[in-house]
Amino acid sequence: MHEPRKTILCFSHLSWDRKLFQRPQQLMSRFSEKFNVLFVNIPSFRQSFTDLFRKKKLYSYNVSESLVIYSPFTLPTIQNKISLMVKLNRFLLLFLVRKKLEKLKFDNPVLWIYHPRYVYTIGKFREKLIVYDCMDDYTSLLSIYEDRGRNEAEEKELFGMADISFAGGYSIADLKKSSGEHIHVFPSAVDISHFYKVFSENLEVPDDVRDIPHPILGYWGAIDDRLDHELLQKIAVKCPEWSIVLLGPLIDHRGEKASYLKQKEFKNIFWLGAKDYSLLPNYAKAFDVCLNPFVLTREGVHLSPTKTLEYLATGKPVVSTPITDVVRFYDGIVKIAAGADEFIMTIKKTLEEDNELMMQKRIEYTTGRTWDNTAEKMGRLISDTIISKGEGHNK
Repeated sequence: MHEPRKTILCFSHLSWDRKLFQRPQQLMSRFSEKFNVLFVNIPSFRQSFTDLFRKKKLYSYNVSESLVIYSPFTLPTIQNKISLMVKLNRFLLLFLVRKKLEKLKFDNPVLWIYHPRYVYTIGKFREKLIVYDCMDDYTSLLSIYEDRGRNEAEEKELFGMADISFAGGYSIADLKKSSGEHIHVFPSAVDISHFYKVFSENLEVPDDVRDIPHPILGYWGAIDDRLDHELLQKIAVKCPEWSIVLLGPLIDHRGEKASYLKQKEFKNIFWLGAKDYSLLPNYAKAFDVCLNPFVLTREGVHLSPTKTLEYLATGKPVVSTPITDVVRFYDGIVKIAAGADEFIMTIKKTLEEDNELMMQKRIEYTTGRTWDNTAEKMGRLISDTIISKGEGHNK
């Protein structure tokens, strides 16, 4: 007889169906091949309200037989600052998720948490294991919805209660090591077969980028406070013959740093909005150089950008600001530059000197650094820990 499938109950701060298909989606889609997975989106009253008027309800749906996406109903709050409503929503979330697990017959899950705000869910689902996958430094991110002090306190508590702690990069692990006894580092990986599509002759360049003048400097990902907007503007002014193409959702909480994109101040900066993950190889085909233009403040310096390996898998050259993990692990593969003048000089040199041999070197670097391999190693660690703990959670 086959052993019944174990369950993963994943609380994510990133909704499954957002345009950015990132670490939570990559991992949970792979875990669903061996586990039952209930992926809980961050509760949103706007989404709950909108769903009331849809013919096809989106609050709960199956990606596959073993992967269920769930968006629990939530009551409205004002930027999470009405304490009574926040408490009610926590109670509501626990109640609805329990009911959902019962309906699906998913028992004794591995509780997988992506954000410290979910620390209150620990011990509420008869979980057999607690996993914290720390993919960002939540204690540094600026947001009207985030409280740094609260995030820091909740994260410290979460590290203390987790049976397994993962980190999305070595820089984040080093930053957090005082909070966790042991952190297993699993850097961002790549779906190689997806990005190899760029080499297909039949792959079409999308209409909205087809007529943009070359050379094109391309970026995809969230457009938020971690991006060095001042750097991008300086490049645009000093090199008007270059086109800067940005793909991704605009997340500008204070409405200041990225206002130039909405106002279209620069004729050679093209913000094309969020694009589906499936289309990234199409856009990469149009790029001449890919960018990692992140700030060197705490908001950006501890990143381990998923996009770096994605860029490299397309064979395109990459120029990055000297964020810690990129400098540490991509030496000789990614060009590093600090400041606008050095960035421009590096891009010019890259455009002039890039060749087939360098392209092949970039592609080869991605070999083995796949989400499949990462999920397999994580899965083994989870299974071994469950066996060593025995059934049930004793903390």
